Amino acid sequence: MTQNTFLSSAEFLLNGTGISILDAARLIKNALDAKSANCSLSDIQFCSQIIEIGRRHIRKIEMSIKEGFAIYVDAKSYLRVESLRDIKYIGNRLLKSHPEFAKCKFSEISLRECERCLSATFSTPSQFNKVRTMLHGLFEFAIRNEWCDKNAIKLIERKRVVEKEIKPFSLSQTILLLKTSQSYQKANCVVPVAILIFAGIRPREVRRLKWCDIDLDENCITIRSICSKTGGVRQVEICPSLKRLLQKSKRESNSYICPSNWTRHWKNIRDNSGFKNAWTQDILRHTYASYHAKCFHDLSRLQLNMGHCNQSLLRSRYINMINISKFDARKFFGCS
Repeated sequence: MTQNTFLSSAEFLLNGTGISILDAARLIKNALDAKSANCSLSDIQFCSQIIEIGRRHIRKIEMSIKEGFAIYVDAKSYLRVESLRDIKYIGNRLLKSHPEFAKCKFSEISLRECERCLSATFSTPSQFNKVRTMLHGLFEFAIRNEWCDKNAIKLIERKRVVEKEIKPFSLSQTILLLKTSQSYQKANCVVPVAILIFAGIRPREVRRLKWCDIDLDENCITIRSICSKTGGVRQVEICPSLKRLLQKSKRESNSYICPSNWTRHWKNIRDNSGFKNAWTQDILRHTYASYHAKCFHDLSRLQLNMGHCNQSLLRSRYINMINISKFDARKFFGCS
């Protein structure tokens, strides 16, 4: 084959592709530059292998982080309002703080870029870990939709959280909260406050409780799966202190325990009780666990009430019986 005939054939094959003979030659040369000296394949075999591998891995859909996050949020619409709100808040804050990250494709994003954006936006270890968890779910969603082949978040190390000692409330502090809540008598705020104190139920779970979940005959509150943080059903004991308050406040069975505008009422109760800008998250749950352990010495029973899968979190995080006397513990639950 003469050189002219060869060039004509090459031009014919490339016709309509927009690729010149010179471009084609450069592509072949770039591919061969990656061939190692000890490779047993011929040049044409090596180039064919690169093309075949590329064909198998070529992405049909490229998706930006911002666009993919919007689709992810829609797919998670079945979640509880609070859970979906958390996802939206985390994602929107991250994307707004780092527009360049938002424009990146899932298939292009690097481990270092993800870690840099997380660290720059969320400073505390607990915040960092929470965002890491959300992004891990987002990238798993991206893999299932074939927007990328790997989860860049998997290799990001969780940050170590140094837990501070949480001191449970004294009896006088819990009594003050109850007295303050009684001033909101029309709104009937004393019941949710009493449940938070004397049953140790999570604040978001209390918000979803209805009166039909309370059984005074059986002395228990049922946390239905739709209300539970973990999705499981559990029953929490009603102690005498709580039962006395519940008996005075019975309402319609299908109505919610918490009154309307509960979030605002609860903040005002805390502020008016002297805890403005000094409230520790889940302090009442810690208080309940500590007094229960001191009074009953039964971690298995406490574990069931708290809704934990084991006792390790109770021992390492929740229970702090320093300065709690046996007398105060029994008085707390109304046992004396």
